[in-house]
Amino acid sequence: MKFKNDVKHRERLNIDLTPMIDVVFQLLIFFMLSATFVVQSSIQIEMPQAEGTSTLEQKDISITLAYGTDGPDGKGKVFVDNIEMPTIEELSRVLSEKVTANPDIMVLIRTDTRTDTGRLVEVLGIASSVGITNFGIGAQPSKQE
Repeated sequence: MKFKNDVKHRERLNIDLTPMIDVVFQLLIFFMLSATFVVQSSIQIEMPQAEGTSTLEQKDISITLAYGTDGPDGKGKVFVDNIEMPTIEELSRVLSEKVTANPDIMVLIRTDTRTDTGRLVEVLGIASSVGITNFGIGAQPSKQE
């Protein structure tokens, strides 16, 4: 009696990648949800320095006052969330719409160091006239020597 010994049964070893893919996917989701996204404005200005400044974590609108001779009234451009405002009336209209949508809106005003203080007061007055009560003025932390 002859047994079939000449046929060798080889089992193929397969590595199951499903658990590894699940772990990588979970890590990807974790890092995407836990990462803090810092949005840098594309408008280049020289912000003033101040002692005791802290980062403003919660802001709804960013108003940027750039230095120059152009803009709505020749005192520099005015941007609301990186969108240039052609007139002061347009700035007032946009802020009014934002306040209507969210009455407790937080506004961060970023201004160039060379911008006239009167310009800042004018924008604060416009924002206050449409009902905005929460303000923040952007500044860089002072350099420690």
